[in-house]
Amino acid sequence: MESEVDTSILNSVNIKRFTKSVLEGYGAEINRSNSAKWEVTFPGELSRQLDRDHGTLVFDATDRELGSGDLLVQPGTTVFSALLNLVQQPGSVGRLRLTEDTLQVNPPTVLQESNLAVEVTDFSERTSDVALAFHFRVQFETPSSFHSEEMFSATVDPVTQTRLPELTKRLVSHLPQLLQQNNEHPPHDVSATQVQQAFEEAQKAVIDQSRPIISDLREDADESASERIQEITEWYDQRRSELDQQLTDQRQEIQKWKNKRRKARKDSTRRKYVKNRKEAEQELTQLQRKIEEKKEELDAEESTEIDEVIDRNEIDVDVSLIGVTEVAYVRGILELELGSNHANATIDLSYLPATDAFQGLDCGVCSRDLTEGVLPKLCANGHLIGNPCATSCRSCGLTYCEDCYGAEQWMSCVVCWEDICQECYQTCASCGTAVCTDHSEFCDICESITCHLCGEECTTCSTFHCDSHLMHCSDCDNHHCDAHTRRCSVCESPRCETDIEQCSACDDLICSDHSVVCTTCGETLCHEHTEVCATCAERQDGEEKIFCRTHAIQCSVGEEIVCSTHRVSRTLGTGHLCQNHHDTCDTCDIVYSTPVLNDGQCTACRSLGDVAQTQVPTEITSDFRSVEAGSNDAYMVVLGKRLLGRNKIIIYDMEAEQEVDRHSAGMLKQLMGAYK
Repeated sequence: MESEVDTSILNSVNIKRFTKSVLEGYGAEINRSNSAKWEVTFPGELSRQLDRDHGTLVFDATDRELGSGDLLVQPGTTVFSALLNLVQQPGSVGRLRLTEDTLQVNPPTVLQESNLAVEVTDFSERTSDVALAFHFRVQFETPSSFHSEEMFSATVDPVTQTRLPELTKRLVSHLPQLLQQNNEHPPHDVSATQVQQAFEEAQKAVIDQSRPIISDLREDADESASERIQEITEWYDQRRSELDQQLTDQRQEIQKWKNKRRKARKDSTRRKYVKNRKEAEQELTQLQRKIEEKKEELDAEESTEIDEVIDRNEIDVDVSLIGVTEVAYVRGILELELGSNHANATIDLSYLPATDAFQGLDCGVCSRDLTEGVLPKLCANGHLIGNPCATSCRSCGLTYCEDCYGAEQWMSCVVCWEDICQECYQTCASCGTAVCTDHSEFCDICESITCHLCGEECTTCSTFHCDSHLMHCSDCDNHHCDAHTRRCSVCESPRCETDIEQCSACDDLICSDHSVVCTTCGETLCHEHTEVCATCAERQDGEEKIFCRTHAIQCSVGEEIVCSTHRVSRTLGTGHLCQNHHDTCDTCDIVYSTPVLNDGQCTACRSLGDVAQTQVPTEITSDFRSVEAGSNDAYMVVLGKRLLGRNKIIIYDMEAEQEVDRHSAGMLKQLMGAYK
């Protein structure tokens, strides 16, 4: 039989998809672990056409090994032609009988998901129903590309005309095994009207299944058509623009002769330009007529090309019936053995093996259907029940239904409020209430059973302790065990190891309430080893400044405590001075402790003239007409005199042997006799 399929533009993807759908539709076994080579067990009709039961299919000639007997699947090959002939043969009617022996018997999914042990012990057939399974080949094609094919099946009850998708799914998934079994049955009495109605309903079902594929194909076709239509439109717009430009150029030609006529000085020249203008106007009229005709031709061509693009991208769907299976399926009673840690029971359910449908799996108390998502439980007395008709121990799973429940048998966990049986509950040693094992632990110190409301883990070491062996740290607001808490040496309050420190001076443990930090060095100290600068205290700006004893020293003259910011070193001797016990010499402006100054002068200034001129450094004496000097242990003060110009006071550091300051002696001070 010749194929009506356009195979000139087939690609390997389409060929593989077509081959797979046909082989699977006819019950072939396919091993596609190697995408380039498929190991196939051929179905009966194809096996007869190819004269072999098994074979290796390849889809590219380069993948075929020499001498291996691989079968190439491409248009024109024996295998491809056999597949086309197979799908284009008239449909056939088959008959199958689906029983518990034919299909795998499964207990209800909800029982498998529960914690119950489930075992199928028996199935007894009670009735038998019939359904018609229609097998279709659906082709999706456009004139611009090779069609794609899909195989669909739809099963319909010929009596009620209802679709049976679960039966279709079950039938298709077991089709390879069913085709190998001799399980046909005698034909049932189904009227022609029922068959026709079932066929029409099956067609509708197949069309519904095909809609997503049609939608995807149409989206691709529309995108392709839109791109091509845009290209066509742009090309014809360009052609029309070129024609319009010819008219524009001709109008410019007419305007050119008009402009020249206005500028011409001779009559003969003007007459010539008028003639040229008229000829150009005649040419414009002829050109307009030709361009209008050409535009009409372009519009017609554009419309034709766009229509052809739309036609090439139209999607045609062809639904062909390739076979019908009359399916007889049994309905009966399924016997199940259920078991838990505390009870066993036997239940009977109405079961349809063909669709895995159950009836009769109901709660023994309220008769609610347990297949609706409520996980079943087994009462200790063998009753199958579900929430909220079940009371179960949180710990061991012991379950009682409402008919068997005794309130005295149960306790409620103080933490989770869930039920606990008499065997599983524990008593908290702290609060004396019942608690389940999931919400109680042994204290790491006293080993007493403690609920999670009366104890918790130490934040430091994560070991569980009762509240009696935990201490609350007010700094971090967490609880810590005895091993990871310390007490302040001042107030005895507990703190965790992170929030308690040692005094840098005495090593005593101190909490945050009784520790201070040196403003200068940041060392942590207790109050006994801190000092307050008297000057800082007088200049209080809202921030308390406290110092360690290294950075707050007693004034060497008085008893005031001063920080490094508010103290000055003594000019003579060792030690530091506070603000109240130092002053500046009126003559040399050097800072001294107040006891050293006499009437505002230091000892060096008071002894001016007592130092021989020869002891004054020559680099100073060479600058002046004459000098007078006085000294003490730290400085030499020199009065340098000049005949003309200002006299100078020079301060010379005796230890460093260098001049440290030089300033004007001051005329007023000299008149008042401040200098000798």
